[in-house]
Amino acid sequence: MDGDRPDEPERVGVSVQIGLRPRSVNRSVKRVAKTFLAAIALMVTVTAALPAWPTGSPAGAAVGARSASASSGPFASRVLGVLGVTGRYLGTEHASGIGAVTITVGWADAELTPGTFRASYFQQIRDRIAAARAAGLQVILEPGLQFPPAWVFALSGGTRFVDQYGDAFSGDPPSGNNVANAVTNLAVRSAEGQYLAWLATQIDPGSVIAVREGGGPLGELHYPGPGYAGHTNCYWAYDSSTQSQLPTSVQAWQPGTGSVADATTFLDAYNTGLRDYGTWLNGQLWADFSVPVLVMLPGWGERPGGAAKETASLLTLSMPEFNEGLDWVDLLPALPAGSHSVAYTTYLDGVTYLPTLQLEDPADFIATLVVGTQLTLGGENTGNGTMADMRLSFKRAAALGYVIVDWMSEAQLVASTRGLDPAGPTFHLLSGGAAAWLASA
Repeated sequence: MDGDRPDEPERVGVSVQIGLRPRSVNRSVKRVAKTFLAAIALMVTVTAALPAWPTGSPAGAAVGARSASASSGPFASRVLGVLGVTGRYLGTEHASGIGAVTITVGWADAELTPGTFRASYFQQIRDRIAAARAAGLQVILEPGLQFPPAWVFALSGGTRFVDQYGDAFSGDPPSGNNVANAVTNLAVRSAEGQYLAWLATQIDPGSVIAVREGGGPLGELHYPGPGYAGHTNCYWAYDSSTQSQLPTSVQAWQPGTGSVADATTFLDAYNTGLRDYGTWLNGQLWADFSVPVLVMLPGWGERPGGAAKETASLLTLSMPEFNEGLDWVDLLPALPAGSHSVAYTTYLDGVTYLPTLQLEDPADFIATLVVGTQLTLGGENTGNGTMADMRLSFKRAAALGYVIVDWMSEAQLVASTRGLDPAGPTFHLLSGGAAAWLASA
């Protein structure tokens, strides 16, 4: 089944296949971002005490009140998966105890003009799904909304996110950063909906076990980050579509101006826009695919008391989770397919500084937010992880009752198996590290 065995050290190159889309994560950048976000959260919390959230909110639960569930949630059993797969190591992955792979579709490759879909392209995707299943692996589908066709940007309204400096967010299309604004542009959202509906018709029932929900940069659910085009503290609400949906009192409002009331109104609307998009996409994916939805939650998340400090500064305080709109406390309970969804962190190996809502790692924080909901938990490491990162990830997965853990990425597992990355896990060390978590279901 494998075109190249990972124990053949003379072959180290990356295989490129037609129709194959990488997950599009620059692992070194994500690791820097991970450290940066944690440092920011630590700095903000230590410099001033933050109030607890109201007892009635989901995050009002005691930090120690979470407990691991013995259930596999929306899956038949717990799932150990691998990201960034090439299709060359499917046999190795199955033999080593890995249970699933994620296969990415590129929207731009599938729909060259509005409503015209490439059957030949999707046959390649079907072949990749079939090959994985023939190797004994389950398949998770990444729909690839982060790879929009060029024609999407010619739709009416503001199709690109624009910050207060007038920068229109863009990136190299294969990177997964050249995203369109479906948060407030309903024409873009409609195009996404039509594409997803078509995509679902191309998937044979039972051939995939889950679908990933993102739509933002890198296929995750968030606005672009705080730094772009030499500017900092970017808020992405200044395109025509978003401005038209803001309350009149804060249209054209700029961070650092006006009153705390202005800042609060603006931030509430900013967060509400992304929440509404996330709930729409969640319902759309469940309605179209009828498989569990992995809600991709990147970074640190807006923590208790942070909004009060941010608005008091008129949105000038450096807290990237607010620029990205990571208001999970309101998003997660609102998901229409909550009983079929997984609150999924992309930061499973994040740092815990203190066991408090402000300073604990994202995995534990998200676990607090799902208490009292029907959501289950899952996640992935930030990429290029060490053995210590792997052990930490599975320790958390077991403690919190995760139903799915994905490892980023296949390339690292291959390098480690060949002895080229001694700090990271091999295929067999990964499945061995997952054994206790898998057995605890």
